[in-house]
Amino acid sequence: MDGLVVDGAKSVFKFICSRIITVSKYEENVVELREEYANLTTKKMAIEEDVTLAKLEEKVPKPQVYEWLSKVSRAEDDVRSVLETADQYANGRDSKMMHRWAVAKKLNAVRELNSVSFDSVAPERSSPMKAVVEMAVPPLVGQGPASDLKQLLEILNRDDVRRIAVWGKGGIGKTTLVKNLNNELRVSSQNSFDIVIWVQGSSSVDLNTIQSQIAKRIHLKVDPGDTTHVIASRILRRLKLRRKTLLILDDVWEKIDLDAVGVPSWDPCCTILLTTRSREVCRDMAVDVPFQLNLMNEEDAWNLFVQSAGPVLDSNCIESAARKIVAGFNGLPLAIKTLGNSMRDRPQIQLWQNAHLMWRCSSPLFKNIEKEIFGTLATSYYSLPRKILKQCFLFCSLYPASCSIDVGELIQCWVSDGLINENQSVEKAYYDGVASVEYLKDSCLLDHDSEGTVKMHDIFRDLAILLSQSQELSYGFHTQSDHPFYQMPNKFSKRVSFVRCGIKKLPEFPVYSQLTVLFLQGNPIQKIPDGFFYNLISLRVLNLSDTRITSLPQSFLCLCELRSLFLRNCSIKNLPSLDSLCKLLVLDLSSTRIKALPKGFGCLHSLRQLNLSGTPVLNKIVAGSISGLSSLETLDMSFSSYNWNPKTDADQKATFDELLSLEHLSVLQIRLDSPMEP
Repeated sequence: MDGLVVDGAKSVFKFICSRIITVSKYEENVVELREEYANLTTKKMAIEEDVTLAKLEEKVPKPQVYEWLSKVSRAEDDVRSVLETADQYANGRDSKMMHRWAVAKKLNAVRELNSVSFDSVAPERSSPMKAVVEMAVPPLVGQGPASDLKQLLEILNRDDVRRIAVWGKGGIGKTTLVKNLNNELRVSSQNSFDIVIWVQGSSSVDLNTIQSQIAKRIHLKVDPGDTTHVIASRILRRLKLRRKTLLILDDVWEKIDLDAVGVPSWDPCCTILLTTRSREVCRDMAVDVPFQLNLMNEEDAWNLFVQSAGPVLDSNCIESAARKIVAGFNGLPLAIKTLGNSMRDRPQIQLWQNAHLMWRCSSPLFKNIEKEIFGTLATSYYSLPRKILKQCFLFCSLYPASCSIDVGELIQCWVSDGLINENQSVEKAYYDGVASVEYLKDSCLLDHDSEGTVKMHDIFRDLAILLSQSQELSYGFHTQSDHPFYQMPNKFSKRVSFVRCGIKKLPEFPVYSQLTVLFLQGNPIQKIPDGFFYNLISLRVLNLSDTRITSLPQSFLCLCELRSLFLRNCSIKNLPSLDSLCKLLVLDLSSTRIKALPKGFGCLHSLRQLNLSGTPVLNKIVAGSISGLSSLETLDMSFSSYNWNPKTDADQKATFDELLSLEHLSVLQIRLDSPMEP
């Protein structure tokens, strides 16, 4: 018992001594208290931030953490009061013993709070939320894509940009570029986003799917009964807690209502980056910067092909054939990479020499081509909102590969074939046609060429031909343009193109009551058989431009449904009477050797567009022929030799007065040799 008393006395004595020493070091205690208090404040802020992040990740902080924070809050008030009193004593007032004890007491309390540490503020219930999730993607190949990545990073760092769209045709590398951007943000020291969220889109907008992808990324638990509105509110609250968020929406096909999703899209805390094939989507989503991807240049295309095909290209004889193949893809990365993979480890030179033909013919060697290339690109076609637009796209495949298509002529054909309402003015029909052309361009299915012309990328033309074959029963497109003539269309064909097929003698067509379009331009045809048109009585568009014909057969007069007749740059000198073609809308005789307009020409009451430009030997238009064209809206006779001011009435030729009688004429181009007589 005596031992216990002695030990207890020693403990009390040591405690009293330590307190006396603590109290005696008053000034040192005040300085240390300030330092410990500052450390405690910093530690508290860090713990509170950890608690906030834990809550964002749907974790429940430990009770000990809340208890510690509560103690710190109470201690802060007491310490501030003690330090304020210490300041007063420092200004001339002697410190009282009770205050010395208070300083020492608070110093010990703050030390104790600072000594507490937590391995984690909350139990680990799920994987930690990473700022950027790395994505599997091949590296960018070539200077062009590398430059695109650099520009995109610079745009993302601009404070005035909230919405960015990377857009371009299917297979051009939009997703590859943005995935590489995502990975670059993971390692970049200049990354200002504290979280990057990737959402995979589809051809149909589904808000629930988009919300579920975002919720999963930010560890937001969604109950089965939660409505879209409830989830949107929770996503909004969660994202607005973050300093800066980048939301990537890949493969967007139509406008997404980001407010309905719950994304604070116009808030400085959130930046939107989307990829799309449609310029229209860029407008609908009100993007600040529409970043268009262009086709690869020749060098970058070759480097991508080398990466895909591998060492087999080391052979000089193979490289020569391979470069021709790559050139045929016109810089479309998807096609280049897919065919390169198909040719990997194939050293047979014969395969390389014929590869550019074999893959287009569904050769078993390239069984994956149709699925990987055309399957991907066809989505752009199927996403077109109207059946008419689909037919307008397929119609362009009737023109040869890499051909500059005149927009005006294309629209004339669309009108004549019934794809655009013909019961409206030329101007209104043209505007409707331009709207369709622009929509196809915005959808990356057509490309701008020169002023007034468009062009179809060769791969997209191949796609159109493939779709035409699979849907021939519906649309009836059949094209062999730029290939030697070898196959007649079948009985279901409605639109047929044999442009530049080397045809010298026209074959006899079977009865094609459905055939509405026939393109024969660019063939060395010298004569059309007398009965050729008897089996084509439903024809609405006939193009015989750039042929060597000098006349039309009598059977031509049976084409009572014909709307457009193109004889541009032919050797034709005379035409039969056209009075039976009462539905003709367009007649193009430009750059021909026509000498006179035929009898009955004035009976073409439906004719709206007449092109007689570049007719150097035209010298006779029978009086009344022009005034009878009561629906004529456009007349082009630039560089024509016809004289509109004959010297005597005995010539019985059409005069300038007939032009004045045309009520609907809005576009007139003629040459006047002398002033009109009053």
